Amino acid sequence: MLDKLILSIYLGTLFCIVFIVAPILLRTDENKNIAGRFYGRILWRFYKLAFLMLLFYLLLSDDNKIYSISLMVGLALNTALSLYLKKLKRSLGDIDKVPYYDEKRTKFRRLSMLSTLILFLNLIASIFIYIKVSGGGDGI
Repeated sequence: MLDKLILSIYLGTLFCIVFIVAPILLRTDENKNIAGRFYGRILWRFYKLAFLMLLFYLLLSDDNKIYSISLMVGLALNTALSLYLKKLKRSLGDIDKVPYYDEKRTKFRRLSMLSTLILFLNLIASIFIYIKVSGGGDGI
């Protein structure tokens, strides 16, 4: 029961990041530098908590170890991409001062969208896993 609670909290937090935080902060036209900094801070705090939640889910789940490992791999992929984006952002400096079609800014923008897509795919995977472990997939 506690494992499902942890999974549902992870799922809800991921939902908030994908559908509330990311659209609000990343779709702004002005002050992209500040918005990106806030989004980055939120993401890095999320990653730490999410890994802890998924670790507890791994330890508490009886026969669903493969599910928690797959969720951890998805989160690790997102974390690695975020590390790369962080380095790329440092090389850009203040993104508001870089021309919109500059090669590095275009690369940064595309990788940011990819990062959000991976978070979304992690959300979809989490929903399917939650349905599976809750018995929703077997007609109960």
